[in-house]
Amino acid sequence: MRKLQSIQGLRGLAAVMVVAFHSLSIQAKYLAASSVIPAFALFGQTGVDLFFVISGFVMATTALNKPGTPAEILTFLRHRFLRIYPVYWVFFLLLTAVYLLRPEIINSSQGGKVDLLSSFLLLPSGTLPILMVAWSLTHELWFYLVFAALLLLPRAARVPAIGTWALLVLLSRFVEFPPGAFLRVITHEFTLEFILGALAGVLYMRPRQHGRSRGLGLAGLAASIGLLVLAMKGDYLDGSDVLAAIPLGRALLFGGGYALMILGFALLERSVRVPSACSWLGDISYSLYLSHLLTLSAAGRIWSAIKPSAAIPEVMFWVAAYAATIAVAYLSYRLLEAPLIRSSFYRGRAHSARNETPPAQPA
Repeated sequence: MRKLQSIQGLRGLAAVMVVAFHSLSIQAKYLAASSVIPAFALFGQTGVDLFFVISGFVMATTALNKPGTPAEILTFLRHRFLRIYPVYWVFFLLLTAVYLLRPEIINSSQGGKVDLLSSFLLLPSGTLPILMVAWSLTHELWFYLVFAALLLLPRAARVPAIGTWALLVLLSRFVEFPPGAFLRVITHEFTLEFILGALAGVLYMRPRQHGRSRGLGLAGLAASIGLLVLAMKGDYLDGSDVLAAIPLGRALLFGGGYALMILGFALLERSVRVPSACSWLGDISYSLYLSHLLTLSAAGRIWSAIKPSAAIPEVMFWVAAYAATIAVAYLSYRLLEAPLIRSSFYRGRAHSARNETPPAQPA
């Protein structure tokens, strides 16, 4: 399936939302007197929700109808793991080197606690990974493993199995499990957002939808706005520990709203022109997601060390910090991601690089 430019644009939007959200903590830590970043940026944390929904949509539209042969499933898993791990490991190794030299500046919000093995393999853990934003990649890997298992089923049984998966996650809320990082990921409400994205992908793939795509697309966007407005009015965002459960309302309202948004834009693909800048941000979104907090933190430390005079407005800090953030993400994409996607090791004999999409992460 060809790459949808609207989905690329939404992937770029999700990355920008997460950057805006983390800018609040950078502002509070290094620019205490500043209020350049508005409190509304708190909603940027739902960029992760959008990433999860995009991931489900992409998996459904690119893989759900594939043959369930062992070779096809292994190829699916190889592509997914290679899109996540190699680039992530570069940042992991950089942070591990810093941790060995200056452990006090790594995961300071958790008292410097780091589980290097879990961080390296992106396994569920009681602490955040050494690259803190990589917590979402643990969920992505879980999604991919379950999706690979779904491909073992006959095609006619796959969509009902996705619905059963959602039901099991909902029912798990009524079961008191013993504490455990693995069970927390398996039963987490974020899974519902991935499933909602996958169901949006299933609807998009129905051929009869495209004969009236404009009307359905506009209806989807209108319904999306309604759900997102309800979500924003709810008390679902507090910037709390992402390792904990999230309110079910957040998963259903933000997840449902973003799923309808994605479906709407996908159906309107021929009618809506996505700005090239948005599509470009989508291309570098994975590198931007992985690197942005490191770049912003480094910029904040440099600003604090320099202690510029009051004559220099703090908005200049953000101009420089965001420019550096985009530059680092672009270099990561060009030097790490793009060569990997073009490599024969990644593509194999039967796949073309231009048909592959980056992980929606979140991610």
